[in-house]
Amino acid sequence: MKRYNIRLGLYAIILSGLIGVISCSKTEEPPRPVGTGLPYTNTTSRRLAELLDSIPEASIYRAAFKRTGIQQYIDSLNTDNSNAYYTLFVPVNKAWEAAGYTMGNINTVPAEELELLIRYLSITGGIAAKPGSVTGETAYYPFTYPEKPVCSEVPGPFADNGFYYYHRLSVGMTGGVLRLNGKDVGRKPVIPAVNGAVYLIDSMITKPVYESYQVLSADTAFTFYMAALKKSNALYEQSGILGNRYYNIRFNDTAALVLMTGGTELGGEPATAVFAPDNNAFRKAGFASIEEINNYIDRSALADAPPGTEMLTNMDSILVNHRILINATGDVNVNLTNPYTGCLLSNAWPNYVNNGAAMGAITYRIENSRIVLHRPDAPQGRGAVIIGPSDITTLTGVIHRVDNLLLPNP
Repeated sequence: MKRYNIRLGLYAIILSGLIGVISCSKTEEPPRPVGTGLPYTNTTSRRLAELLDSIPEASIYRAAFKRTGIQQYIDSLNTDNSNAYYTLFVPVNKAWEAAGYTMGNINTVPAEELELLIRYLSITGGIAAKPGSVTGETAYYPFTYPEKPVCSEVPGPFADNGFYYYHRLSVGMTGGVLRLNGKDVGRKPVIPAVNGAVYLIDSMITKPVYESYQVLSADTAFTFYMAALKKSNALYEQSGILGNRYYNIRFNDTAALVLMTGGTELGGEPATAVFAPDNNAFRKAGFASIEEINNYIDRSALADAPPGTEMLTNMDSILVNHRILINATGDVNVNLTNPYTGCLLSNAWPNYVNNGAAMGAITYRIENSRIVLHRPDAPQGRGAVIIGPSDITTLTGVIHRVDNLLLPNP
């Protein structure tokens, strides 16, 4: 069953697109190159199409590629510059087969399905022929169609209309090991072409289709965490401090986990890194059940405060440090991308990030190859270690699982 998960997910994407036309008036604009291309140099005379024909490990990709309109799309972009550069991340045959695609069935797969796969792994620009590392995780806008709007599947406070959602692909490299969306995909050297480059990758990376809220809600390891967020939200609603956009961002605990398109400019979509404590993290902090969590929050000072009092609940004063706004507008974490573990381990992400004035923040350090988080307002307090599974890319950011609550005391 596992080998067909990606294909089933892609059928769901195609189906959701058809449903979106009805339920959300979803429209698509023609794809266009967006974002800044990676630096590129080459010493070859072959173009990408010729290059693909010469790679035995890319035979399934090549068959899929020829059934799409991607080559015509590239040609349409080259009307003013025949040597415009592109980077293709090409899953090798074993990666396709692990995802349920073979030379025997690739010609029966819907072309739209193949378009989704290949477009997401294609970006403008090229990577230098012999890079050792790409500092941090750099977000690029692949050939995927911007979607208007991507409809949230979760009831929430936001209902933005008229904005496009741009899917992103994060590229990183350390010690010659390439990462896409935080996942190691191999260390095969780049193969340059006149008009771009090819990276052969060992696994299939697909665009995210779920919001962080959906992922966390579906995983029983985080039932305590989600219950705590919802309980604090109930007190905020009771107190009357929710209702406008500013307070929803500051106080609505689940708003950061729900899809919200952010503007007309690329990169305007708010994103959140969630360092989600699992159920055992709550147990280690003394909360043996959801009932105990609810009882604790009911004792919060906010419960008896005058209506409209701007105050975090006792639990939220802890949990606010477990979610960090990234790529935010204003002067909060400007231009940051998803903090994947490879990026953190190489110290390529800032060691201090925050949620703005009077909100949560984290610092991190590396101890014995482990990523340890702390609160800067309580540096001697209890730390939390990122454990697996981590680097879960969603429509709204990235999720890491951690083993402790960030308490002010050890």
